Amino acid sequence: MVKVGLTGGAASGKTTVCELFREKGVAVSIADDLARDAVKAGSPGFDAVVAWFGQGVVSERGELDRPALRRMLISDTESRRVLESIVQPEVIRLMGAFLEREEGRGAAMAVCEVPLLFELDLAGMFDVTLHVGVGHVCQCARLMARDGVTQTEAERLLALQLSDEEKRGRADLVLDNTRGLSELREGFYKVFEKIIKKSRGSL
Repeated sequence: MVKVGLTGGAASGKTTVCELFREKGVAVSIADDLARDAVKAGSPGFDAVVAWFGQGVVSERGELDRPALRRMLISDTESRRVLESIVQPEVIRLMGAFLEREEGRGAAMAVCEVPLLFELDLAGMFDVTLHVGVGHVCQCARLMARDGVTQTEAERLLALQLSDEEKRGRADLVLDNTRGLSELREGFYKVFEKIIKKSRGSL
């Protein structure tokens, strides 16, 4: 089974690429979903987050208020490290379990979407790393539109990750997403064929 690590900066289009993989019948694990599981209401992770950040990160529904938490992390390095120490080990464990499960059922390919793949040095978990690339200006604009943040907040959030250029240089494959959906889809099909070749012994 070919294990694909899909990464890219915030608002780069990773979710869309995940859907394209699913259209091909490939199982996809989303790191953000796993992170939610790691801190869902009632879990030890949830209790640890609230103990550190306070009730201000709890929504009216009794769940984590992720936008509020994100705003707190922008300018607080220590809090970000605390959150990472709570969430990341569990996310990595769940990803490993997903890959084992897919391999056990005989899947030819499985994809893990991991925004911080290179930052956390997780490339070794995968046979192929695929970066969804988008220029900084476009990425910042998309992040502002998606999350309703200011340009300053968007720049700070992007500064928490490796640059698009560095990720491009470290990835085995790059899927450019600076244009529209049709161009992204066309590029995806080419990348998908390359990954299929990898499964047959050549990339």
